[in-house]
Amino acid sequence: MTEEEKRIVEELMEKHEEFRKLKEEHAKLEEQLEEIYSSKKYFAPDEEVEVKTIKRRKLQLKDQMNVIISKVKKGEIVL
Repeated sequence: MTEEEKRIVEELMEKHEEFRKLKEEHAKLEEQLEEIYSSKKYFAPDEEVEVKTIKRRKLQLKDQMNVIISKVKKGEIVL
């Protein structure tokens, strides 16, 4: 992440509610994954599905956050 993007993220966290919610959900999912990985090395099939579902949701959130960052860069969203 560039310095400009870091600055944009900081401003978005302060001023853009949707971005803040996306970032918070992303962080919660990361915590869930860390908890899952710290407790086991191998997973049952249903646990694998859960891990993949969490990872997929994290990626969706990251994509949504990147769209918002891109809009800020283009001037479509003014902070």
